[in-house]
Amino acid sequence: MHSQISRRIGEIVVLALLYYIAARLGLRMALAPGYAAPIWPAAGIALAAVLILGNRVAPGVWLGSLLANVAISFDASGTASLVKSLLLPASIAVGATLQAIAGACLIRRFVGFPTPLDRVEDVIKFLGLGGPVSCVISASMGTSAVLLAGMLPANAYAITWSVWWSGDAIGVLVATPLVLTWFGQPQAIWRRRRKTVALPICLAFALIVVVFIGAKEPYFSPSHLLLAWSVLAGGLAFTGVLGAFLLVTSGHAMLFEQLLAQRTHDLERTRKAEQAARQLAAIVTSSDDAIIGKTLDGIVVSWNAGAERMYGYTAGEMLGQPTSRIIPPELADEMAAILERLRRGERIEHLETVHVRKDGRSIDVSLTTSPIRDAEGRVTGASAIARDISERKRAEEALRDREARIRRLVDANIVGIFIGDLSGRISEANDAFLRISGYSREDVLAGSFRWTAITPLQYDAADEHALEELRTTGRCTPYEKEYLRKDGSRIPVLISSALFEGPQQEGVSFVLDLSERKLADERIHHMADHDALTGLPNRTLLQDRMHQAIAFAHRNRRRVAILFIDLDYFKNINDSLGHHIGDHVLKMAAMRLQQCLREGDSVARLGGDEFVLILPLPGDSSDAARVAQKALDSLAQPFSVGLNQLHLGGSIGISLYPDDGLDVDALMRAADTAMYHAKEMGRGNFKFFTAELNRAVQQRLDVGQRLRQALAQDEFILHYQPQVEMESGIIFSAEALLRWQPPGKQPISCGDFIGNAEESGLIVPIGEWVLRQACRQLKTWRDAGHPKLKMAVNLSPRQLEQANFCSLVGQILNEAGIPATALELEITESILMQRSEYNLAMLTRLSDMGIQLSVDDFGTGYSSLAYLQRFPVHSLKIDQSFVRDIGKDQNDTALVTAIIAMAASLRLGVIAEGVENLQQTQFLLAHGCHAAQGYYYSKAVPADTFTELIGDTFKLQTRHLG
Repeated sequence: MHSQISRRIGEIVVLALLYYIAARLGLRMALAPGYAAPIWPAAGIALAAVLILGNRVAPGVWLGSLLANVAISFDASGTASLVKSLLLPASIAVGATLQAIAGACLIRRFVGFPTPLDRVEDVIKFLGLGGPVSCVISASMGTSAVLLAGMLPANAYAITWSVWWSGDAIGVLVATPLVLTWFGQPQAIWRRRRKTVALPICLAFALIVVVFIGAKEPYFSPSHLLLAWSVLAGGLAFTGVLGAFLLVTSGHAMLFEQLLAQRTHDLERTRKAEQAARQLAAIVTSSDDAIIGKTLDGIVVSWNAGAERMYGYTAGEMLGQPTSRIIPPELADEMAAILERLRRGERIEHLETVHVRKDGRSIDVSLTTSPIRDAEGRVTGASAIARDISERKRAEEALRDREARIRRLVDANIVGIFIGDLSGRISEANDAFLRISGYSREDVLAGSFRWTAITPLQYDAADEHALEELRTTGRCTPYEKEYLRKDGSRIPVLISSALFEGPQQEGVSFVLDLSERKLADERIHHMADHDALTGLPNRTLLQDRMHQAIAFAHRNRRRVAILFIDLDYFKNINDSLGHHIGDHVLKMAAMRLQQCLREGDSVARLGGDEFVLILPLPGDSSDAARVAQKALDSLAQPFSVGLNQLHLGGSIGISLYPDDGLDVDALMRAADTAMYHAKEMGRGNFKFFTAELNRAVQQRLDVGQRLRQALAQDEFILHYQPQVEMESGIIFSAEALLRWQPPGKQPISCGDFIGNAEESGLIVPIGEWVLRQACRQLKTWRDAGHPKLKMAVNLSPRQLEQANFCSLVGQILNEAGIPATALELEITESILMQRSEYNLAMLTRLSDMGIQLSVDDFGTGYSSLAYLQRFPVHSLKIDQSFVRDIGKDQNDTALVTAIIAMAASLRLGVIAEGVENLQQTQFLLAHGCHAAQGYYYSKAVPADTFTELIGDTFKLQTRHLG
């Protein structure tokens, strides 16, 4: 990247320097007041540079022109003179730059570039578009700038413009071809023009300029100066026309050379083709393969000697005859398919088929058929090469038979086989047996390998029984034992033997390796009692160990502690990084927990992110507390998984035997209850089970039951808090807030029961009731004369998990008769992280319906800019905890400012929650937050009270709420 930037800067600087030098040469021949010259080579250099290097070097044209013109007009005698002496060259430089860019664009559009310029029309268009046409730009802008600067009389404008235009045009005609002969493409063509084009142009140009400059002072008086310039311009124009003529003639010469070279090449190709054709004819004639030419209808048009030998037909017998004569009737369809593929231009290679000889005998052939095309590429016939493979087929069949027999023997090699006698000697063994025993074939050949030596002593009785059976019946029943391998390890085997017929007591033994089966049995037993992911004991083995621990404690009058551990924030890892990362974390957590155990302790995984520790306690419960704290400290350390540094933690509930229960189920329930209390107390800690916790659990169950009754008995109401445009004081929206109104009691805020509703799943029907009631109320207010009023409703993550949630929202909007744009759903930051792909799809559907989405309590969660950009969020709600400390806490003040700025950069709306005083509103307005809600305007009120507020306009003054 840095090298590219350096190269481009270098190109610009070099171009500026070349332009400056050429401009200074042109200025040597300029008419007074020094801005128009009969030739301006810099214009040609600029055009060539932009053509070759592109518009990226255009700044070099501007810089070079600026430097050249500043050199003749710089005046620092005063501020006005200084500004004028810089602005005028800058304006002229802009014209020169635009001229080069325009000329390059016209040439690329109507001629093309790179180009060899080998046609008359291309040369005319190239020089005309780059010269007279585009040079109008610089002449017009430069002459006008000089006139406006007061450096040119008005009556001299026309002559100066024409000299300026002709100078640039002649400069393009002369200089551009010169540059292209060095840097143009195709390089081979332009390099050859250095002598035929570049050299004559340079000589003519140099002669004219030298003569003019040398004779200018002594011979040209001021009265004849215009005539001298006219003669010079004519000479230079002639030089440019000469260059064009040389380009054309050199192009024609190169075309002629190319045609001559092509003709010579074609003749050579024709000669080689004729020679190749003669060689091919000789090959075809002498080939042992049958080479047959045929039409697309299958009529034979050529038949070589190899075909005569293979099929028994002479050429006279087959020419003009259909190839069906050599095709068995049952393969007629195959022949038709081949002809069809040939008509489509396909080549068929090494097709193995059957043909028929003249004597009626069938032969196996390998057939390769290719289409024959005419000069226009049309398929006009086909050539076929057939080879008799009958002998090869017979050899292959015999080989297949042998391979089948060998394969059967190879298949038997999955069992170890050795031949030996009853004394223990082994004479032969297959590879499978050598792998089982660990010995080599050299050991067998050396006679140092005996089957009696590899049998452990404890199997002597089994071997003796097998030998007795062999001597009696000639064979023995398969039995299991172990072998001592050469490396000293043991391997379980199943062995069976049989004696050969004859006087020698020799036979064959078959040995089956039982290692895999033994390992499989062990794995099955292990899998039944252990967790597949972590290898820890599972629930089944846990209960067994708990029973044993309780029984031991009961006999010895001791205690047992049960630690129920749940990983904090683990679900966020699964949802955001994937289950494969979560699995790594679980494995690492299991290892850390194992390291926290003492001798006699056990750890098990119940499932998910839940673990249980069993701690026999020789003393009081302080040992359990120490182990729990050690586990928490271990889990609090970062988890490094790949490139991720993950931070978790744990919440632990502890129950004690016999204090909190006398059986497994009671102790597990108590520990589970204590664990949930630890989570409620802020996570990352442990809690012992107490009677108060049990009562709290019962209370939660009671609240859950009462919530169900409240929903059935219509005990819920909605209060509404206004959302206000702070500058105008107008209420633009209402946030619906749920209240529980038990009969005869004060309303209960949703914060006191919403967690229970989330946990029990009641939030789904309650959320639907809230959404329906809020939309109906909004319809009432809109019909009462507030058509622009909107409604904000909080959305629970549990609601979003409903597959039909989007259609349900649409149905409620239709029933209420309000547009989707009038509804705003407030989501939490956790929704952006949990099940992100699913939530993204659901939120996108809601947004596509026209519903506005805002992130509630923004700043208290863990969402990132990536999620804000990815999800269809429309606005952010700054959490009231930050707004409350504006002006008091520097961190909160800075955070509020950052949130407002971030929302503006992401083009999101922003509203502040919990605004309570005038200073907060002034701060928020000053930093770009224009919407707010809070007690400064109004607390959440019933619908009838909110109706009275809608007509009010809140001013920026201190308000006191009763």
